[in-house]
Amino acid sequence: MNKADLLNMAWHNLLRHKGRTFLTVLGVMIGVTAIIVMISLALGLTASMTSMVAQWGSLNEIEVYRGYSTSDNGEGREMLLNDEKIETIKQMEGVTAVAPQIQTSVDSVQWGKKQGYLSIIGVEPEQMADFGFELEDGAGRLLETTDTYQVVIGGRVSDNFYDPNDEHYWDNYEYDPDKIYDATLSMLGMKLKGSVSKYTNDQEKKKSITLEVVGVLPKNDNSHSYNVYMPMSTVKKLNDFTMSDEAKKEKKKNGVSYNSVTVRTESSEYASSVAQSLRDEGYSAYCIADELKGVEQISKISQAILGGIGSITLLVAAIGIINTMIMSIYERTKEIAIMKVIGATFADIRLLFLTEAGLIGLIGGILGIGISFGLSKVINIIAAGYMSSMVGDGSTAVNLSMITPGLVLLAMGFSIMVGVVAGIYPANKAVKLSPIEAMRNN
Repeated sequence: MNKADLLNMAWHNLLRHKGRTFLTVLGVMIGVTAIIVMISLALGLTASMTSMVAQWGSLNEIEVYRGYSTSDNGEGREMLLNDEKIETIKQMEGVTAVAPQIQTSVDSVQWGKKQGYLSIIGVEPEQMADFGFELEDGAGRLLETTDTYQVVIGGRVSDNFYDPNDEHYWDNYEYDPDKIYDATLSMLGMKLKGSVSKYTNDQEKKKSITLEVVGVLPKNDNSHSYNVYMPMSTVKKLNDFTMSDEAKKEKKKNGVSYNSVTVRTESSEYASSVAQSLRDEGYSAYCIADELKGVEQISKISQAILGGIGSITLLVAAIGIINTMIMSIYERTKEIAIMKVIGATFADIRLLFLTEAGLIGLIGGILGIGISFGLSKVINIIAAGYMSSMVGDGSTAVNLSMITPGLVLLAMGFSIMVGVVAGIYPANKAVKLSPIEAMRNN
C-alpha cells in the first residue's frame, strides 16, 4: 500500500463518522490551545520582566560602592574606591571601561518661580558615550572636556522642583511622565542658580554657583532619570569646598575616594563574574545581570507549571483518540479481515490506524494553534487596556501572552505525537484481529 492510498483511506475513514471525529478533534484542539496559551503567558511574563529589568540599566554594567572587609583576626577595614583600585578593576578579565563617580548636591536651585535641589554626579566627559549615554534630536549635547559648570540632566529632574509660594502645590500634584519630561526638556539652555554649603563649628558657609543645562537624557532612560551629570573636575572642586577638615586629612592620606564606580564589561556573563569577585573582596557591587538570572529561573518554573497544566488537557484528548479508534475497529472488523485476506500486511494495517490517529492530532493541532493566536491577541488587548488605565500612559505596550515560532512547532509536534502514541494500542488490536473469527461474527 503506497503512501497516497494510505492517506486517502485514512481520511475517508475519519469522514465516515463526522460527529465522532469532530468531537475527538475538538478535544485535541482544546488541549493544544491550553498548552500554547499557558506557555505563552509564561513567555510573556518573562519577556515583560526582562524588559523591565533592562530598563533599570545596561546588563553589561556593574555599580560598585565602598565596602567593609573583615580579616581572619577579626579586624575590619573600609574598602575604599581610590585611583589604585580603579586601575586594578581595569585589569580584570572582561572589563572594557571603568568610570569613577563623585557625588555632591546643590541646594536652593532656582528655576523660574520654582525651587528645588539637584543631586550631582561627577563624570569624565569623554567617558559618557562609552557608557551608553545618548541624547535624542533636539535634546542638546553630552558633556565636553572644556565644560566646567555645564550639566546634562535626567529626563525627570524637573520633578525635583516645586513652587514655594503655592500652598496647595503638593495637594494638586499629579504624576505624569510625559508632562514631567516636557518640563525637563524646557530647561535645556537655561542657567540655574544654586549653592553648595559647608559647615564649620556649627556655622554654615555657602558658595553660589550657576549651572548651564546643555543636554537632557531620554524619557525612557530610567536609570539616570533624576541624576545631574557634571564634569568630574568641577565636582572635585565643589567637594573640596564642602569637605570638613577631618575629611581633608583622610583625602591627603588615602587620596581621592570615589562614592561609586561604574564598570562596563564585554557581556552580562562577565558582569556577573566581575561583580561577584568584587563582593568577595568586600565591596558592594550591584549588577542587573544578576537580577536577570532570577527572572530566567522564574521563567523555567512558570513554563513547567503552566505547560504541565495544559498537558493534562491534551492527555484527556489522547484518551478520547484511543476510544474513537477502538470504536472504529469494532465497526470495521469485516473490512480489516478482508484487507488481510487480499494481502494487506500487519504493517499496512498498523500504519493505517496510526495514520488516522495522527491525522486527528494534526487537525486538532492546526485548529488549536489558530485559536491560540486569537486568544493571545485578545489577552494582550485586555492587558494593554488595563495597564493603560492604571499607568495613565497611552503608549503603554504590554504583551502578556507571547507565542513564538518555537512554541508553535513544539505544540504541533506534540499534538501529532499524542495522536500517534494514542493510536498504538488500537492499531495493535486491529493487527491481532483474526480474519476467520471476524468473518464468522459478521
